Formats: sequence, C-alpha cells, structure tokens
Amino acid sequence: MRIRLRARIFLLALLAVLSLVGCSQAEEKPEEFRIGLMAPLSSATRFTMHRVAQARVDELNAQGGVEVGGRKMLVRLYVEDSGDKVEQAMSAMGRLVQQQRVSAIIGPYFSREAIPVAAAMETMRVPMISPSATNPEVTRGRTFAFRVCQVDSVQGAVLARFAYEDRGLRRAALLYDEADAYSSGLAGYFSNAFAAQSAAKVHLEPYQAGTHDFMPHLARIVAAGAQVLFLPNFPIDLARQIQQARAAGFSGQFLGGESWDTDRGFHSLPEAQGAVYETDFATAAADPKLLAAAQALAAKSGSELDKNTALTLDALGLLLAAAKSV
Repeated sequence: MRIRLRARIFLLALLAVLSLVGCSQAEEKPEEFRIGLMAPLSSATRFTMHRVAQARVDELNAQGGVEVGGRKMLVRLYVEDSGDKVEQAMSAMGRLVQQQRVSAIIGPYFSREAIPVAAAMETMRVPMISPSATNPEVTRGRTFAFRVCQVDSVQGAVLARFAYEDRGLRRAALLYDEADAYSSGLAGYFSNAFAAQSAAKVHLEPYQAGTHDFMPHLARIVAAGAQVLFLPNFPIDLARQIQQARAAGFSGQFLGGESWDTDRGFHSLPEAQGAVYETDFATAAADPKLLAAAQALAAKSGSELDKNTALTLDALGLLLAAAKSV
C-alpha cells in the first residue's frame, strides 16, 4: 500500500513538472524529455554511472525514444558534477532546473548533498530520485523527493541485530564522521538499536572529516573491550581505519554499511578479511535477464556494473515508467 501510494505521488509530481515544461517549452523542443543526472564525478572515488545511463538513453533513442504523457519523445540526458560538495551540488541543481529545464533529476548520491538539494527542489516542485542517499531526512515530509535504495533506519537495525543475535556480540564500538549525514546518521540508528538489547554496551568515537590518524580513537575502543567495530564510513577513510584498528590491537569483528560497496579497492587488505558489510545490490539476487542487460550496457560504456551503476539504472527506469504513465 505504501509503495503504491508513493508511486502515485511521484506520478502526480512528475505530471505537474511536465505540464509546466509543456507550457514553457512547447515551441522550443517538444520532442525532448529532459532528465538531469547529478553525480560526484570528480570525487576521490571513480564513478562511471553517468556513462552507463547515457548508454541506456542512446539505446532508447535508437528505438525511437520513449512515450511521455501519450507523446513519443527522445530522451536528453544532462549530466552535472556535484563534486562531492554541497555547494557544488546546489549549483549543479540550479543549472539543471533553471538553465536546462529538466523535468526531473537523478541524484544526488550522497545524503550530505541530497538533503539540501531535496529541500530546494521541493520548493521548485521538481522531482528527484536519489539512487543511493540512504538518510531518511532526504525524503521525510517531502512530495518531490524519492529514492530507489534502502534507508539507514532499516539498515542500522538489521546490522545491530546481526551483531547481537547472529554473532552473539555484546560490546560494540562505532567510529564515524560526526559531520557527515550518512556516517553520523547510520551510526545513530545502529547505536540505538544495539544498545536497546539486553546486556549490550556501546562505545562511540566520532571523528572530524580529514582525520588520518585514528589511533587515539582506536586505543579507546580497544580499552573499552569492543567485540565489534562498526565503521559506517566511505572507502577514503576505511582502508586507514581497518589497518590502524588491527595495529591498535582490535581483534574483533568489523562491520560496515552499504558505503563499503561503493569502492572495493580496500576489500583485499589482509586486515579486512572476515569483515561483514551490508549492500543494496547483489548480482545473485538480481533477475537474470535484467542483470544481463545491465551488464551489457556497462560493458558497452567501458564501465563495471557496481552498486551505484545498478541503482542509477533502476532510478532511470522508474522515472521513464512514471513518465509513460502520466
């Protein structure tokens, strides 16, 4: 019921924007359905989801385009780099909405960007679909903000239950970026869920963005007797944290969120072996035909079908299905 209701709300939101675009641009290019994609292309992690999205758009246009509100239209994809920075993301959003006159935006990908962008787009009444921003505040109370990924409230509770029930651990520690909406938000949900269990204890260690030396934090974690160390952080920090944790004497279980699946470069570290993380994309759980098609698109664009790419294709598919139903 909730999913159907959200789908209807999305259709109404998209209809409102398409009506505005039709009035303002009917004389300009009525044959184009304009979509914006806002991704952190210049971040430290190498993202290529925009290339796969463009390959899908090219494929659709080669077939004659898509049906939008009863009209056949070609799809035009406008890509902007959010730069993994809030200010740049806001500027990118402004260009897409005000200059390119897109009907909807795919992105942003990080919660720290998606929360302020969603607030601004709500006032402009333009829909956005985030492939991977998991903080509940992205969509809470909003009519024009959507996502195709899970939310941190669910993820945190599931990971806490795994540590407590499946692994039988009673003392948890968390090392997290206190200024990042994803890291601090997921840390809070995990901490609350774990601490609510009988005889469970939680030790919190927030750190500032840009920290390289985590040894003081980790020394306190080891002294607290932590059996599980939850790291709801991004790969740029995770490699250092995992290596330094073992060097500090932590011998327990590493636990991570789906951010661990955005860049697997650190997964081969000896210190990372045995770690458990949660993700919202797994090839084993995907429909074989859809998976094969997505992998072919990724290969065609010289990319790998990773988590963010798969979720980008999901967001694009949802947007086009909604446009057809308007």
